[in-house]
Amino acid sequence: SNAIKYSNEGSLVRIFVEKAEEPGFVLIKVIDNGRGIPQEFLAKVFDRFQQVEKSDEKILKGTGLGLAICKAVIEEHGGKIGVDSKQSQETCFWFTVKEKIS
Repeated sequence: SNAIKYSNEGSLVRIFVEKAEEPGFVLIKVIDNGRGIPQEFLAKVFDRFQQVEKSDEKILKGTGLGLAICKAVIEEHGGKIGVDSKQSQETCFWFTVKEKIS
């Protein structure tokens, strides 16, 4: 939902699923063409109560917990999560999960 929330109206959000480099895992990517995330903020984006712009809290009704929760759930299941962003161009959030659940 963040990809939609932080993208311009009418812009494209792409989702890709492919085999991960790590055997037994798949890689899922969500790529948007929104405003991007400043490089200095990338290290904190998965921390609790973090938002790139303070105005997002009121305008977009966010608490800054969503990505922290995603990270906790994915890591608890043995996966990894990350983000790559080019400010004013695109942001790619990615995560790995096991192909099969035992």
